[in-house]
Amino acid sequence: MENSKNLLPSLLVAVSLVFSAVILSFGFEKIAKPDRVVSVRGLAEREVDADLAVWPLTYKIGSNTMDEIQDGLKVRSKAAIEYLKSFGLTESDWTVQAPQVNDNRLNSYMDHRVYDLIAQQTILVRSSNVQAVKKAQESSLALLDKGIAVGQDYGQTITYEFTKLNDIKPQMIAEATASARAAAEQFAHDSNSKVGKIKSATQGLFTIEAAAAGLEEKKSVRVVTTVVYLLKD
Repeated sequence: MENSKNLLPSLLVAVSLVFSAVILSFGFEKIAKPDRVVSVRGLAEREVDADLAVWPLTYKIGSNTMDEIQDGLKVRSKAAIEYLKSFGLTESDWTVQAPQVNDNRLNSYMDHRVYDLIAQQTILVRSSNVQAVKKAQESSLALLDKGIAVGQDYGQTITYEFTKLNDIKPQMIAEATASARAAAEQFAHDSNSKVGKIKSATQGLFTIEAAAAGLEEKKSVRVVTTVVYLLKD
C-alpha cells in the first residue's frame, strides 16, 4: 500500500506532462501553420510625348589645303546655324563641336584619293523644342543648296527622349498596385477567400520605348509590380 501511495504522485505528474505536451504540440502546430498567400503582378502603361530631341547635324568637306578646309567649315557652319534659326531654334539649342580632320596623304591605301584632307563637322542639336528639331531634320535636304550634305549614318540620326519620368512615377506605381489588387481579389473570389494585407511587394524597372516603329517621338512607359497578399477565409 505504501508503494502504491508513492506511485500515485508520480503517475499524476506523468499524466500532466503528457497533457502539457499535447497542448504545446497543438499550439505550436497552429503557430507554425504557413500563411495562405497569393502572388500577383500589376501593370501600368502610359503613352507620353518625348520632351527632348537630340540631333547630331553632321557633314563633311574635302580639300587639298588646310586654309580651304578652315574657310569651308566656317561658311558651312554659318549656313547650318542660320538654317536651324529658321525653324525657331536658338543658340541654347545647339553646340558646335570641334571638327575632325583626316589627312589622306598618311593613308597608304588611298593612292587614288580625290582630296588630301577630309574634315567632318558636327553641330549637336539638343532641344526641348521637339517639333522644331523634327521639322529641321526632315527638311535637311534643303541644306544641299548650301553645299552641306547631312549625314544619315548610324549615330547621326535624330533621337527622342522622355526625361520627366519622376513626374509620373507615383501615379503609375499606384495604378500598377491597383491592378495587382484587382487580380488578387479575382483569385480570392474564385477560391472562396478574401484578400488580406500585403505581405511583400516588389517594384519592377520602368521601361521607356518608342510607341511604334517610325513614331519615336511618342514613348510607351511601362512598369510591373509584384505583390504578395495574405488570404483569409
